[in-house]
Amino acid sequence: MKFFDVLPQLAENELLKRGVMTDELLYCVKADLDGEGGYVDVYITFTKDTLCILRGYEEYGKMKRGQKRKNLVNFTVSGYDEYPLDSIEEMFVDRYANSARLMIKDKSGKEFPIARFSLGFADKFEKFSQRVNCTAKNEPIDDRLLEGVKTHCPTCGEPYPDPNRPVCPRCVDRRSVFKRLLSMFGEFKGAVFLILLTIVLSNVFAILSPIFGSQMLYDDVLAENGKYYGKILMIVMLIVGINIAGMIMRIISGIITSKVVPVVTHRLRVKIFSSMQRLSLDFFTSKQTGSLMSRVDRDSQNIYWFFTDIVPYGLTNVVKIVGIAVIMLTISPLLSLGIILTISVIEIVQHQFYKSQRKLYRKYDVAMRSANSVLSDVMNGQRVVKAFAREDREIERYRVKNTDAFLINSRINSRIANTIPVIWTFYRIVNKLVFCLGAVLVIKGHILFGALSALISYTEMAMDPINFFTWIGDRWAKCMDAASRMFEIMDALPTVKEDEHPVHTENMRGDIELKNVSFEYEAGHPIIKNVSFKVQAGHMFGIVGKTGAGKSTIINLMARLYDVTGGEITIDGVPIRKIAFDDLRRNIGIVSQETFLFIGSIADNIRYANPDATMEEVIEAAKSANAHEFITKLPEGYNTKVGEGGISLSGGEKQRISIARAIIQKPNILILDEATASMDTRTERKIQAAIDNLKQGRTIISIAHRLSTLRDADMLCVIENGELKEMGTHDKLIKEKGKYFELYKLQSEALQFINE
Repeated sequence: MKFFDVLPQLAENELLKRGVMTDELLYCVKADLDGEGGYVDVYITFTKDTLCILRGYEEYGKMKRGQKRKNLVNFTVSGYDEYPLDSIEEMFVDRYANSARLMIKDKSGKEFPIARFSLGFADKFEKFSQRVNCTAKNEPIDDRLLEGVKTHCPTCGEPYPDPNRPVCPRCVDRRSVFKRLLSMFGEFKGAVFLILLTIVLSNVFAILSPIFGSQMLYDDVLAENGKYYGKILMIVMLIVGINIAGMIMRIISGIITSKVVPVVTHRLRVKIFSSMQRLSLDFFTSKQTGSLMSRVDRDSQNIYWFFTDIVPYGLTNVVKIVGIAVIMLTISPLLSLGIILTISVIEIVQHQFYKSQRKLYRKYDVAMRSANSVLSDVMNGQRVVKAFAREDREIERYRVKNTDAFLINSRINSRIANTIPVIWTFYRIVNKLVFCLGAVLVIKGHILFGALSALISYTEMAMDPINFFTWIGDRWAKCMDAASRMFEIMDALPTVKEDEHPVHTENMRGDIELKNVSFEYEAGHPIIKNVSFKVQAGHMFGIVGKTGAGKSTIINLMARLYDVTGGEITIDGVPIRKIAFDDLRRNIGIVSQETFLFIGSIADNIRYANPDATMEEVIEAAKSANAHEFITKLPEGYNTKVGEGGISLSGGEKQRISIARAIIQKPNILILDEATASMDTRTERKIQAAIDNLKQGRTIISIAHRLSTLRDADMLCVIENGELKEMGTHDKLIKEKGKYFELYKLQSEALQFINE
């Protein structure tokens, strides 16, 4: 069994005791409630003849150090049921608001639940039900879409938060994330070596400074019996030289870091953005814009601070604290051990403190992304907000989201404010005690005054590393969380993938065939149901139907913006899954009902599909789309800026630019999704004339609510509730007086009413 849940060996043994041939089991799912809602572990599996339901209680042993998951030590059976597959009419999922039931309908029509589960697992149980039903009816099962899909973490066994991203936040090894970040400096090995060398040298000079400035000055220069008694100028020059040398090393390190780090963070941002662009359309439809913008902007900024603060200063303070400890031990082992023990206690306390802070940082990030998404949503929808006078409601919505983030941030800062001062107070008290003890040792002659002075200087110097390691946990947690989120995107796999050995087709004829095509955005809720039809090359094919019938979904599948969940689509006899992406995109042009113009000139927006197009080709495409006339009337013509901060265009004007953008691509297959929806009747007729000119040598697939625009189509099909109801020419469908006739009659009556 490869799908969907793993059947534990102990549960498998219980099935063997009941005569089940476990080597013949096909699929397995696990639920945590039985059919009546009782808390029990339920394993549901089946062979080609029998459905088996095993209920019981799992017992796990204690998790040992280093383990990510507990070991199953016992399985106590509380119930077992078997149902012959030939007695099952249908298995299905019955959904509620937050939960769902796995239901069986027997041949007599009786329905009863066999398990309950959280709504988030409905997709898994829907697919399991489909396979039970197919097996019961001796129908073939296609598992190709499940191949390579990982839903559970192999380490801890918990489900992934996002099935399309096999990354478990519980098992992310932060050390491996850290190493991966450092690996980005691979091509800057020389610069990194210089940075490390200058950091080490600058800290060596800093550590040596108290030796000359305190111990040597007091004990060897100022003391009458000192080794260098009276040589004040020499010691001053040594101190100045050491400080200058340390400063030069820090300057060199800073210059190199300032040149290398921006390059790395720049490349990281580009990698994140390019990784997003490689992902499929469903990734963007399931994410909020503000959340994705935070990934590119705020998370990459956190990584920038990782490279500029954590790495160089971390190394600086490690070298400094080790050097200080070694020298202090040579001066006075007794006093040094007390200080080192204090520093160790402080570090352990602060490590545990910031470990507990990480969950708050994760919550804060989620809250901020939610607030940013609301902000982005409202900014983009200001026209609707103003039209319905919902300013106060949007203010309240943003206030609630922002308050959530504020409360989490306040809790974070409150914990820091209540903890850090205590740590520093404790350290200063210990510092004073060490000074008092040292004074006693000086009086008794155990150590010299200069040595005590140097020791005190080192305890003061140690405050910088302690301070760094105190707040670095805060920055470390943020950076590692940011890096984990970004690596999740960089490692995410598209749901629509190019074939390993794609078929290259330079110029497509345009013969398109749908063979029993089915599709569902969400498991168990089919949008397209067993649709089959052919589109001949060079013909105009119209798709009509009511809103929500599935028309736009069909053309999205033809363009392979999504992959079918059942059946197959071929172009020129080649399965669309095997065609190279570049060839597919180059040969198919799309004019969507949702027009979008990028920030830039009108000419740049038109040539978006063909960046090498000349200005003459841009103008020709605009004329074909009936856009040239209004463009020339704009202040700067084709150089007029549109998009954010640019001139405002009407819906019809945007649509015509969108059509020009598709025309300049010169596709062999042109898809028009309500291309004339935003235009008046006069403009619509001009566009129809332009489309007629484009017909020659092209396959055109057009969706339209206004059936009059499709009268001249070579073939029409009617889609209703995701099913193909009728197919034929306009005249043929009118004569048949079916669904198309009903739609045509309704529109005719509506137009007649308007004219009256």
